[in-house]
Amino acid sequence: MKRFSIGDLAVLALGASLVGASYAAFWGDRTEGTQAAVFVGREQVAALDLSVPSAHEILGRIGLSQLRVEGGRVRFIDSPCPGRICVHSGWLARTGEVAACLPNGVVVEVLGGERVFDAVNR
Repeated sequence: MKRFSIGDLAVLALGASLVGASYAAFWGDRTEGTQAAVFVGREQVAALDLSVPSAHEILGRIGLSQLRVEGGRVRFIDSPCPGRICVHSGWLARTGEVAACLPNGVVVEVLGGERVFDAVNR
């Protein structure tokens, strides 16, 4: 059975360190959001201040979606869509995070602070 050479181990160590460095650079902490924009289709229907606890009902294509703001974050509480993936997406607090109820056409995006992208496509 062939063993690893010193060159093999050096390449492996270099690859592992590059993976760790790219993770820290591209998927590190995002800044906390200050507002949330709520869209129905392409139209923004609400701007929510994340520092003020509140509850909101947003009328979408197939019914009412309920949103809750508390503790500097926002989430879907209820929605009329069949899979309720939007409700299961949980709390959003960091700039650029998005939750959507696609059947109802309601989208929530956290805004404010510095937006950090996890990927760029040209």
